[in-house]
Parts: sequence; C-alpha cells; structure tokens
Amino acid sequence: MKKIIITSCLFFFGYYLSAQNATVETEIRNLEQTEVQAVLHKDTMTLKKLWDKDYIVNNPENKIILAEQNSINRPVLQKQRTDFSREVEKILLNGDIAISMGKEIVTSMTDSSKSEKTIVRRYTNIWMKKDGLWKLVARHANKICQ
Repeated sequence: MKKIIITSCLFFFGYYLSAQNATVETEIRNLEQTEVQAVLHKDTMTLKKLWDKDYIVNNPENKIILAEQNSINRPVLQKQRTDFSREVEKILLNGDIAISMGKEIVTSMTDSSKSEKTIVRRYTNIWMKKDGLWKLVARHANKICQ
C-alpha cells in the first residue's frame, strides 16, 4: 500500500511540474512575440514593461549595450524595420530563469541607399522572473554568415 501511495504522489507531482513548465514556456513564447512587435513598432511603453532596468545586450554589430539611465535609449529603436520575425526553437526553464533560443529574420532600411536589407540571425534571450513578472535581462544576437 505504501508503494502505491508513493508512486501515485510521484506521478501526480511529475504531472503537475510538467504542466506548470508547459504554461511557463507558453508565457515566454508569447512574451517573445510581444517583444518582436514592440520593437517593430517602436512601442516603448511595452518595452519598458518587458525589459529589465539592467537589460544588457550583445548585439549583432558586436557591441555590448549596457543599461543606461534611460533603459529605452537603445540602438534597436533607432533603426527603421519593415519586418521582424522570431522563431523560438527551444526554451530552457530553471526556476525563475528562462532561456529562449532560435532564429530571427529582420528587414531594415539601409542608411545610405534607403533600400531594404534582410538579415538572418541567431539569438539567445534570458528572461528572469522578478516581482512576479518575467523580464528580459540579457540578450545575444549574431548574424548568420552567407
């Protein structure tokens, strides 16, 4: 009888944790797409909610962008994008940390010729739960070579 109770408890807790992880993964996937739309439309109000005050980025131009007094003063918002999509390939959950990895396709206007340029890149986003909310705390993105 003891074995049945222990086995049932282990099964229940395993099922509960698996369902909880699926819920968090869905939440992170939704936040990823919310950030894409906010960057594309330069929605600084939404980005302030998503980005941590100490958000740090290793950007595709090989520059590390640290948080400054104004967390929205970032190079990503100074470029004109005509399209931006993100494909989340994997999310790793570890307590209050979620690591999202995948591929992005960004179409921007070039400064010199005013023509569009499409770049495919890999990304890693690190989300952390702070005060009950998921915040993007760090990011790395790099261009995929032709």
